[in-house]
Amino acid sequence: MEFQNIIPVPFMGNNYGILPGVHQNEVTKFQSILDEESNTFTQHVPGLNPALAINSHDIPLETVSDTPSRTEAIAAYEKQAGQFSSPGKSSHLKGKGLGLSDWEKYKDDQLLSNPGGDNYYLEQNKVVSNPKDQESFLGRVVKDISDALSNIKNFFQNLLFGSKRLYRDKNNQIQEVRQRGIVGSVMDFFSDVGSALSFGMWRPDGEKEPEGFVKRVGFFFSKMKEAIFGDLIQGVAGSVINIGEDIALAGWNLLEVIPDATIGNFESGRKLTTAIFDNGQVAIDYLTDILPGGEAWSRVHAADFTNPGELKLPVVNNLNMPEHYSGDVRWRYVRNTPFRKAIETIGTLLFDLISLRFMSDIKFLSEEEHPRLK
Repeated sequence: MEFQNIIPVPFMGNNYGILPGVHQNEVTKFQSILDEESNTFTQHVPGLNPALAINSHDIPLETVSDTPSRTEAIAAYEKQAGQFSSPGKSSHLKGKGLGLSDWEKYKDDQLLSNPGGDNYYLEQNKVVSNPKDQESFLGRVVKDISDALSNIKNFFQNLLFGSKRLYRDKNNQIQEVRQRGIVGSVMDFFSDVGSALSFGMWRPDGEKEPEGFVKRVGFFFSKMKEAIFGDLIQGVAGSVINIGEDIALAGWNLLEVIPDATIGNFESGRKLTTAIFDNGQVAIDYLTDILPGGEAWSRVHAADFTNPGELKLPVVNNLNMPEHYSGDVRWRYVRNTPFRKAIETIGTLLFDLISLRFMSDIKFLSEEEHPRLK
């Protein structure tokens, strides 16, 4: 086999080879380091024909010994690669140079929705990577108690007109929205029923007045659907679940005071406590979401029969939804990733089966239990 000299590929200019924001002298330094390592590699291989010397562009970093020069080369490369860090991520996620996994997105969504995460300061609408208050005994305990009080506050707000929640938009920026409470949902129900019964003559939501008999009948059914499914099921039932979740999370926050006041005085103990209680909060959120009337339950059971040519059945409709969808409030404030779809679908359907089994085991009045008098 006849060997030929390997012709090095010329180094490109700024339009191709140099990343934005990287100076020419940094690239030159990086190139000189690789060339130096190439010469060292050639000198230590006996019998290697200089004509066959491999250009520095072709030497993988794994073949070079771990010298200070190689360390500098890697540092220079990482500095260039760091230019691609995705914008819009929370401060504790920046600098990784990698996108978030579906699990990280799900966890982030859940910790933004309710107070409790050690790195999450919802009153200030921010996430902090290494909060200073977690390094002190008083700071950790105060954060736990503050989160518990915030959840109790949410409990009363969800009884009335709804509490505040945070979410990330399609640009990964933190946004704020106020969810409906029980009283507010009941008021919306009667308002929508009254609007439906007026066949569009009274429209408190500001819709365009329907014209003609057919459109008024359609308006009636549309508002009744909104009143039943939107106000009662999603509104009232969802608010009841939210207030139960608020109580559970308030107790969970107070429970965290114990490890934070003891093993939290050590760095490894703080990390362990944060992992256990942050993931525990996510688990509580998940379990309440899959309850009948919960957020996940509403998404999994959502159907759309408005278009006869394209029927969207429950379960399948949610599975076909994109990660970001603002056309329906059920999907507007979550990142509906494949991971979220999978765990919410499985959990909701399992809970449905358990519910059906429980209902089938209930013994109603029968002649066997109450025989007729002879």
